[in-house]
Amino acid sequence: MRTPLSVAALAGSLLIAPAAAQAVPCAVTDTMVEASAAWVTRGTGLAENTWSNAGFHVGNLAQVRTTGVSNHKTWPWVQANGYLLPLDPANPYAPDAQATGEPYLDVAYFHPEPEVLQPLRDNLRAQVADGGTGYWKSPDALNMALPSFTRVAVADDDKAMLDYSYRSYRSLKSRTFNELTGLWSLNVQTNGWAVQGLAKAVLALPAGNPYRADYASTLRRTAQTLRFLQRHDGFWGAAGKDSAATAMITYAFAAGINEGVLDRDTYLPAVRRGWQALQTALDAGGLLGWTAARDSWKPASAGDSAGFAVGSFLLAGQQVVRLTPGC
Repeated sequence: MRTPLSVAALAGSLLIAPAAAQAVPCAVTDTMVEASAAWVTRGTGLAENTWSNAGFHVGNLAQVRTTGVSNHKTWPWVQANGYLLPLDPANPYAPDAQATGEPYLDVAYFHPEPEVLQPLRDNLRAQVADGGTGYWKSPDALNMALPSFTRVAVADDDKAMLDYSYRSYRSLKSRTFNELTGLWSLNVQTNGWAVQGLAKAVLALPAGNPYRADYASTLRRTAQTLRFLQRHDGFWGAAGKDSAATAMITYAFAAGINEGVLDRDTYLPAVRRGWQALQTALDAGGLLGWTAARDSWKPASAGDSAGFAVGSFLLAGQQVVRLTPGC
């Protein structure tokens, strides 16, 4: 029996209910609203159907569901895309293109029309039928593709899709994960992508699922090392402070605590330092700076911002709310 999409999206959408109708002042949610508004008014390339904009819209809807405040930007963006993935015919199963499907899954909670998810479903099912597990070449794929595979599989009760995505994860892990260090890459942001995606998969799967247990175990192993790589100022980064890496890791640690797969006493101090560091990366108008480019070792500057980093910041805030008394 298939789970109704609206129910599955609610259960595994990485979203939580609005924060008690803002019964008390909450600095976390106030900052989330400000940062989201700053990006939609001052960001660049907002209309493009890209993985970076998809990352922003996943966070934007997390902000809407957490605070109850909407900027009414994600649904028009999805409609303008025609619900399509930005596929390259020469590489139809590229994880970056599939990243667009994640905000479609989130927006489907509000707009459950079948056409919203049909192109995503078609693409993922075609990849499962293909059967190849080498399409995930970088740990980034754990964030770009794994969440959509997992959530569609859960929504449709599609064991073949769930099995396939797990095999793809195992294949990627065998090629890119260092069992000794617990790291996926020497670049800290790449590890951020990995733990953010693993945390999303943990949230999407029901307790007791064996794949969830494996994703949680790997998340714990990487977190053990990343905890010691946090800078004295609370940031993580490959070549200096990086708000993108910091937001991803803060999100993953906070989600891990909230889901009971990371020890609260061990990781909550790192979450608090990370969240506080991110506040210092916001300019006077709420725009998130200090974002290192993806796969780059070039140091970031105060003026460097990107949609994917803002999205990860908003996701982190959503999880931090649950750990903040009074929010």
